Amino acid sequence: MLGAVLAAVLAGSVLHARQRVRVVNDPRALLTQKVRDAGLTFSQTVAPADRELILRDIALARPEARRLIAIVDGLVTVSVGDASGGGADAIGYTQGKANGFDMRLNLAAVYQAEGERGTQRLVLHELGHVVDAVLVKPDLAAKLDAPIPAGYGCDPMASSPIGCAPREERFAETFSKWCTGDIGVNLPIGYKVAPPPSLDDWGAQLVSGVGAA
Repeated sequence: MLGAVLAAVLAGSVLHARQRVRVVNDPRALLTQKVRDAGLTFSQTVAPADRELILRDIALARPEARRLIAIVDGLVTVSVGDASGGGADAIGYTQGKANGFDMRLNLAAVYQAEGERGTQRLVLHELGHVVDAVLVKPDLAAKLDAPIPAGYGCDPMASSPIGCAPREERFAETFSKWCTGDIGVNLPIGYKVAPPPSLDDWGAQLVSGVGAA
């Protein structure tokens, strides 16, 4: 049964939310009290309905995930629209800059294809990149990556030694699944990343590992 579930998850993973994070020298140094107290910054071009959708998608995540997002979201500026700057098939990307992160979300394309279930996966995936870049140190990153299956459905001759998704994408995909408990069956967005044996255990290790960030 598990094999059938994983096959359904992986067969549908065709549209990518690409990661383009350039980590600053000391990202935690950006977490001033002012930043911690702030929320997302939205580009002036973001429509009120899109802003409401993004905030609702975050609000529906589990409380532990929302607390981690709340630590870093003051570093994020969100824009909405075509995300092909992240790659031809990209539906979103996150770009690091000197004082934070620019996040681009193609909400219209995702909502039209998959509804709010899809936009929530996209929003939380991209925020997962920021949590990863700012809060997760290399030793914790390795521990969190260990239980995530790598290489499902990938070309064994692929140039990446870990299959179709780099570590950062496996983290972001798993973070988004942990946020909601939705492992992505019949949700054809994202990378071909199967969930770890226990999302709850994975998330508990993340929360414990970042500590009082």
